[in-house]
Amino acid sequence: MGKIRQGILGGFSGKVGTVVGASWNGIYYMRGLPQSYKKSRSSKQKMQQGYFRELIALSGQLSDDDLKAIYPKRPKGMTRRNLLVKQLAAFAVVSDDTKTVDLANLCTLGNAPTTDLPKVKVDVKRSGLQISWDETTYYRDQHPDEYPVIMLANITQQKLFLVPSTVVLKGSGKQSFEINIKPYGSERDDFSGFMFATGQNRPWVGFGTMIVTKRPPRPPKK
Repeated sequence: MGKIRQGILGGFSGKVGTVVGASWNGIYYMRGLPQSYKKSRSSKQKMQQGYFRELIALSGQLSDDDLKAIYPKRPKGMTRRNLLVKQLAAFAVVSDDTKTVDLANLCTLGNAPTTDLPKVKVDVKRSGLQISWDETTYYRDQHPDEYPVIMLANITQQKLFLVPSTVVLKGSGKQSFEINIKPYGSERDDFSGFMFATGQNRPWVGFGTMIVTKRPPRPPKK
């Protein structure tokens, strides 16, 4: 119950209906109580809200160092993480009442100059994940000693990782390397990947460990 302090024209404290009275430094204030919004959301609104939460969760899996590798040029008017969300949103797929990011068809990200990099294949082996490429391209022919970086996507668990290659591009022929599957998922999961050019003629020692063990936690589900 609210209490009137200085007659009917004075201030009051407490709650009266939807109004709350309070004082600060001898000055009385009134404010309205927050109103609840009870209108039910449509199925499309719920689907879009769930999709936005998924985009935020995906972008939160990459560290600031990862983002700097993907976006060497700082974007104008937005952060690197916001640009990542925008680019991921371009790979939307809708099925019935579900909208999600189609990681299986995710083939490019970033704002570095595009180039004709070979397509990447990701196979689940007993010994781990095998990442390979066999396509012959002009860029590969001109940069055989470069160590690329692979954007690895766990399609099943909707997770993203940056994995530095332990082998060079090589001018032609099949080139591959294997990684332990445990930090990236399980043998039952489906994976895909694509390649980033780095211009580096030496492997990124320690980079892979850093992004796996120090990756930011996924945002809590609301």
